[in-house]
Amino acid sequence: MKLTQVLGVLLLSACLGAVFMFESVSFGTGVLRLLHWPAILLTGIGPLALVLICFDLQVIKRAFTILKERSPGDFEEVNDKEAIVLQKTLREFYAKGPVAFENVSSQGLSEQFQKTMEKLTVRIPLKDIRELLEVERERKRTRLIQVLNLINMGARLAPSIGMLGTILGMVRLLSTLQDPSQIGAHMSLALLTTFYGLFFSIVVWTPFQQKIERLTDVELEGFDQILAWLELLERRKPVDYFSEAFELPNTTQAA
Repeated sequence: MKLTQVLGVLLLSACLGAVFMFESVSFGTGVLRLLHWPAILLTGIGPLALVLICFDLQVIKRAFTILKERSPGDFEEVNDKEAIVLQKTLREFYAKGPVAFENVSSQGLSEQFQKTMEKLTVRIPLKDIRELLEVERERKRTRLIQVLNLINMGARLAPSIGMLGTILGMVRLLSTLQDPSQIGAHMSLALLTTFYGLFFSIVVWTPFQQKIERLTDVELEGFDQILAWLELLERRKPVDYFSEAFELPNTTQAA
């Protein structure tokens, strides 16, 4: 077994053990009984444990890295800046030739944009640049899909882990029907694990899922924008073709 799988099994076992041994423990009485820490532990850590079991360490690290990155809005802003720079560069290329690529400032823009300009500067054929960029786009898409699958699994498993706690609570309840004093604790466990399973799925995992989905769309849009620009450049199409495709103001000047 891999290290992540061992860690996942240990975490899940610890969560189930805590629920079994401390099911009657909560943070207080009344409304505070909703803060049932064994249920919170099981439904909060349990899905993470199963993710560790099912996914490689590289994918897990990538997921944490992406979730700490900029928001989709930041990537959209970069895409908009790149579109303006690409439009300007296309116009200068028609006026000055390949030397236009040497004066492009890529500061604050995406990695794929910087690599594309470096390749254009050293006169790599446009067809080769497009093929390389398509390979990089597919690699990026695959990695983002892997992360999205991880998040989707967490969103699906949180309620399932909650149902596991519900079943455990009901089994314990049925085994102690002769002792009415234990019914409340077992029933609390049965209900609160379902509650927290849904809570973590909706409040934690679903926002992460939406962020990764949006990031995937925006990042791939950045690749598609550069690929479309390269195709227009290769076919020597007018600047206004690019302007219309990406809804930019047409600043083409007459030669």
